[in-house]
Amino acid sequence: MKRDVRKGNRTVWIGLFLLLGAHLQASTAPGPDSLITRANLFYANQMYEQAVELYQQVIDTDQVAPELYYNLGNAYFKQHNIPMAILNYERALQLDPGNEDIKYNLELARTYVSDKIETLPRFFLVEWYHWFLERMSSDGWARFSIIAFILGLLFLTLFVFSKRFVWRKTGFVVGVIVLFFSLLSFFFAWQSRRILNAHDYAIVMQPAVTVKSSPDNSGTDLFVIHEGTKVGVVESQDNWTEIRLDDGSKGWLPAEAITKI
Repeated sequence: MKRDVRKGNRTVWIGLFLLLGAHLQASTAPGPDSLITRANLFYANQMYEQAVELYQQVIDTDQVAPELYYNLGNAYFKQHNIPMAILNYERALQLDPGNEDIKYNLELARTYVSDKIETLPRFFLVEWYHWFLERMSSDGWARFSIIAFILGLLFLTLFVFSKRFVWRKTGFVVGVIVLFFSLLSFFFAWQSRRILNAHDYAIVMQPAVTVKSSPDNSGTDLFVIHEGTKVGVVESQDNWTEIRLDDGSKGWLPAEAITKI
């Protein structure tokens, strides 16, 4: 479902009669495709709780895709469950960082978060690095790397076997450049995969949480953050997690107060 919250649902409105028929087939242990179809029907008929349940069932079977997290985020948004909507939009964006629909709906959901935290400015080279890294998913960078590697080998083959100097020179120069971009895109693919698996960020799930100076209830109260706020995960100790905000603030809060992206 594209641009669901932004431009309205594009799922074909099947009638409640077909929806009931799909629901009756649940006892036959449907596969992921069937579950997604039924979830889309529930969503189209504004039965968001049932849609959430089915989308989550598919995700629990390791059938992970950005569209699934996006749809699940939309369903939570319609239920006004902003923390869960943001969590699933963030997960979708990790898998498809260039998707404008996901970005728009994520920013829309963030407008409902009471904490407005300003991000510390980053060095311009770091900013450029993240900009390039987010142009494609890890799979996209991996495919680009493979294609560039094959093209680089073809140009180097031209360098080795061509008898004309101009073709040998062209093959060598272009081959080296293309192989360099192959290695660079491979590095981006590795970095994207590392970020995806690191779970370095989390979303606050409780209405309000007091951040402490140490991992215990006797620690000094530092500040309060609210549901839907995105935090960086620094480390964990017992049932406490040290978090970092985009403005540089740090502290400890109970681990159950957040869910990792």
